[in-house]
Amino acid sequence: MTARNSIIPVFVPHLGCPNDCVFCNQRRISGHIEPATAQTVKNAIEEAAALTPPGTKRQLAFYGGSFTAIPEARQIELFEAAQPYLADGTISSIRLSTRPDAIDCTVLKRLKKYGVTVIELGAQSMCDRVLELSGRGHDSAAVAGYSRGVKNSRILQGS
Repeated sequence: MTARNSIIPVFVPHLGCPNDCVFCNQRRISGHIEPATAQTVKNAIEEAAALTPPGTKRQLAFYGGSFTAIPEARQIELFEAAQPYLADGTISSIRLSTRPDAIDCTVLKRLKKYGVTVIELGAQSMCDRVLELSGRGHDSAAVAGYSRGVKNSRILQGS
């Protein structure tokens, strides 16, 4: 029998986002108004562990904002809350979503240190005009460049 996979979503609605893109209202999309805290992370992991069968491969996922654009201290607070669960195998890894222009070598090192194995880059388009009209604040060249950086770090790019 193969292990089941389970995503444990933790929403950080609009945190880290420098722009208000025309297509995005994270508070409405996620249904969450209050940003996640360390306790939110712990509660989500413990609830998922209680509700999923033994042997389930659980992955903590930070969605709904640009995680790597959140102040570093806040990122670390959320990552630290997950570390005991990574250490004891309750969760297997962490994934997150972020803007392509909020990633550099320092950020990638931090993500690897804390167990991030998948980054979902918010690249809604590779058409510069669409990116401009939607208010993304970056162009397609930035998306391609940051995508290469993530690939070179050996962190997977999710969708």
